[in-house]
Amino acid sequence: MSAAEKAPCDNYLMRLSIYEAGHALVAWYLGHKIHHVRMLPRPCTTVTDKAFVGNNWGSFAEVLEARAMELFGGQIAEQIVCKTPTCCEGDIPRIDEICRILGGLYEAEDHDDIFFRLEDSATEIFADEAYREAILPVAQILYDRETAGEAEIAGDDIEAEIEKFIPRPPPPSAKDRLFAWLRAS
Repeated sequence: MSAAEKAPCDNYLMRLSIYEAGHALVAWYLGHKIHHVRMLPRPCTTVTDKAFVGNNWGSFAEVLEARAMELFGGQIAEQIVCKTPTCCEGDIPRIDEICRILGGLYEAEDHDDIFFRLEDSATEIFADEAYREAILPVAQILYDRETAGEAEIAGDDIEAEIEKFIPRPPPPSAKDRLFAWLRAS
């Protein structure tokens, strides 16, 4: 058993891996393709596909909401495993900025209400035990690859590990995309 497995939260790189696993798990839940994760040098990044469903503000707002939820995922995973988040210091101001933009788009909803709604939505993902159980195995892949010197961990490898715990979400149907476009219009 490695030092990271014995005390994952005492090891900075493992803690960072837990945090990035949270981003990846939320992206998976949202049905996004994970392209890669880059751990170090800071800032670490989880690159997923985020595409506009239509050429309109509603589609843009959906992408912003998804990004905020992915950002919350790192903090939530770290809180679940380590009982305190420390890696997310830059995410909260980014989420706040996204929520202020969404507040301007939605006009009727206060940016603080949007912030807490998105945080609650991301938290709800991890209410599913399968998502909680997947955090450490996904983090271990990220940790192992980073310590082996890989600058970027391939999204296919991360998705394969997630799929051991959580079935791949079905892609949105043409009908779902149409109704998303109509809602956004």
